[in-house]
Amino acid sequence: MVERRKSKRTDIDVVISLKQLGDNFVTGISGRAVAVNTLNISRDGIAFKSDRNFKLNTYHDTIITLDNKECFEAIIEIVRMENLGEPETTYGCRFIGITSEDQFKIDVYQLVYESKCVS
Repeated sequence: MVERRKSKRTDIDVVISLKQLGDNFVTGISGRAVAVNTLNISRDGIAFKSDRNFKLNTYHDTIITLDNKECFEAIIEIVRMENLGEPETTYGCRFIGITSEDQFKIDVYQLVYESKCVS
């Protein structure tokens, strides 16, 4: 399989809260925050699993706290979903509202994570 992502993904195991932006009547998800389990992160996006149904092309506000305690806010768009008959669906998201400083935090997190894996 050919990797099409332009940014390297790094495993991450944190719980984040998503709060949908826009018309909550269309998606059925209220304006309340929903907790999800993250799988990986890159400077361009994040993947998570959830037993909730999220719609493609919806936007969510989130606060992400990395393992190294760096924290930042971002707006994500759900661009991919996959369910292989499991209770939880895997969602792929791209950051559409993130600062370059917060992307740098992700870069640093990835470097530290990789150095721990090599040791």
